[in-house]
Amino acid sequence: MKITSQLVTSLVFRFNLGLLPLLLLFLGYSRGMPHVLRFGGIFESIESGPSGAEELAFKFALNTINRNRTLLPNTTLTYDIQRINVFDSFEASRKACDQLSLGVAAIFGPSHSSSANAVQSICNALGVPHIQTRWKHQVSDNRDSYYVSLYPDFSSLSRAILDLVQFFRWRTVTVVYDDSTGTGLIRLQELIKAPSRYNLRLKIRQLPGETKDAKPLLKEMKKAKEFHVIFDCGHDMAAWILKQALAMGMMTEYYHYIFTTLDLFALDMEPYRYSGVNMTGFRIMNTENPQVTSIVEKWSMERLQAPPKPHSGLLDGFMT
Repeated sequence: MKITSQLVTSLVFRFNLGLLPLLLLFLGYSRGMPHVLRFGGIFESIESGPSGAEELAFKFALNTINRNRTLLPNTTLTYDIQRINVFDSFEASRKACDQLSLGVAAIFGPSHSSSANAVQSICNALGVPHIQTRWKHQVSDNRDSYYVSLYPDFSSLSRAILDLVQFFRWRTVTVVYDDSTGTGLIRLQELIKAPSRYNLRLKIRQLPGETKDAKPLLKEMKKAKEFHVIFDCGHDMAAWILKQALAMGMMTEYYHYIFTTLDLFALDMEPYRYSGVNMTGFRIMNTENPQVTSIVEKWSMERLQAPPKPHSGLLDGFMT
């Protein structure tokens, strides 16, 4: 199997802790360099258990800054962490208000859209920075001027996917998308507009919304001999699709799949290594960068002390 990770356009995004220190420095100077600066973290959990990957990343960033006394020599960073149930926007709002009453300088999370929107609305109203890791559709106004998103802009990813299609010289493409997030085909706008500008035939299919059983859909695609496929879905669904495609005999050298998830490299690819299938994915890290390597090593050591639950492929992949 050939697994490529080509970024034909300048899609070079790194989860760089340098962004957070810059924000912290700005906050520190703007508030007269307090001796203690508190940050809030709101994280979702399905059930009680060990800390998730995003929570570990949050703690790791603050602890790293505290250890480096050249960044904020007279200030110590502390945090208040609150956990909520997934999709509980009311609880997210309540936790955010509790943290703001403590005087937090900024709030990190949560990651699901409904809860994140609720927290962001409160932060916008009070002028408090809100740091997000979720994908967010670009807005045309400045109402969200108090948030910072660590997720790549959708238009850049959309252009990169179109560049890949042109690089591979595909003339027919099938797009299979998962609408469970409510974002539809926003992240594939450049590709959807391509048939009118290029010699390209595009077929669009939707994954079943109520089940992870994609076999009926895959069967139709196999019968129609759709060999060039773009899957626009999360890493969890991507894992299910790969398993079902293998069972359907669709993991051969005739097929080439592009996955838009940034977490493809975090999945177990060993079962498909010798199948002959071609897969292309994206990642936001340059693992050859010495700074990234150093951060991964330090993070891995802390992860051994408190292993996270594997519910966030983006951050889990960063730590592998």
